[in-house]
Amino acid sequence: MPVSPTTEQLAAAVVDSSAPCFNEADFREGTLLEFDAAKPGANSATASFHRKTVTESREAFAGANPVAFNVASETVSSPHFQQSTVKKEYKDFANGNILLYGKSATHKQTADPKIATSLPAGFASEQVSVVSQTYEPPFSFPVDMKAGQVVKQQTSVSKKEVFNGREGTTTSLQANAELTYIGREKLETAVGTFDTCKLLLKITIGGSVLTKEFANEFWVAAEGPYRGQFLKGLDPKAPMVVTKMTYSPK
Repeated sequence: MPVSPTTEQLAAAVVDSSAPCFNEADFREGTLLEFDAAKPGANSATASFHRKTVTESREAFAGANPVAFNVASETVSSPHFQQSTVKKEYKDFANGNILLYGKSATHKQTADPKIATSLPAGFASEQVSVVSQTYEPPFSFPVDMKAGQVVKQQTSVSKKEVFNGREGTTTSLQANAELTYIGREKLETAVGTFDTCKLLLKITIGGSVLTKEFANEFWVAAEGPYRGQFLKGLDPKAPMVVTKMTYSPK
């Protein structure tokens, strides 16, 4: 006859799990996350990285309908043109897994109506370039992992550019991802001290001679007002720790 787990065993399993480090509110339209970060050990007043993310509605992308995350929006005006850039990431949450579909960058240049008539023949007064990067199939990682658990996946990374509705060349490379949930760890930051989930993500793109490898060790809050949010990352190229954060979940 099977023996039911004790209260202590259940509590230990919860503490060991990475599930509390996931916040479903991130996928609700209107959720806002904004933070500054600096190199570990640097003065928190000299933050070198800023990111603002707004959860939007679902959008058609890569043959699916994932949730769109606006991660950068900028508009610059000059005497004759207005240039705007919008960068988005596409994700979803289904069946206990986070799905990563890819990202896009849309660049739009619009001529001032006053000079539109003086533009050369065939020159469009509005030019739109969209560069997208898709993962096929999407990366899929469970939110509930046990300490020491490793999840591996193989996919392809495709890059495509569309200019004024005309598709350019699409390039595609094989990619391998490996996510390891190392376990829980207390982390002290400028925004507080938290119990966190420590994870390691390794991605290899390409094969044979042309191979790029990326590895990023990162910490995600398991509790408090920033539960589910990135607090520290040890990417060899850009290590950073959060110095200021605003999180407004819906």
